[in-house]
Amino acid sequence: MQRLSLARFPLPRRRADGTPPAGGARLRGGLGLVFGAALMAGPAWAGDRPPVPAVPSGIEVALQEAILDVKPDGMLTYARYRFVAPGIVGAGAPGFDARAADMQYLCDAYALPQVLNGPDTVDRISISLADRETEFGVADPEATQYFELYRIENGACIWEEF
Repeated sequence: MQRLSLARFPLPRRRADGTPPAGGARLRGGLGLVFGAALMAGPAWAGDRPPVPAVPSGIEVALQEAILDVKPDGMLTYARYRFVAPGIVGAGAPGFDARAADMQYLCDAYALPQVLNGPDTVDRISISLADRETEFGVADPEATQYFELYRIENGACIWEEF
């Protein structure tokens, strides 16, 4: 497995008053990252982002954004990886078991190597699959979305039933 690092892309944290750090333009198209509500600016690093690996079900998956979310009490840090996969709906869409396997694989093969090699301590990884891009935290009744939560334990993604 290729070891990936976000060390060159430090994850901005919210200020003490809860507001996001200053930012810039949001990168889109499956390569951009947004951390918290912060918009990340800087060098053209999108081409350096690791490609999303093919998932077991064979549907096409693209990264929409990754969000580092530090809870206000400072006790837990979540890395939220939001993926777009139009193939999760319609004829030939994978069933529950296949979607669950895809999400586990995205945690194990994509998100986990990044957070383990990154500069921040992350306690949980959230993986979401949506049939279209959606705005984080905004309800979209037209979208189909699936979410799973994993704790990081002994260097592995452990599914958390919630």
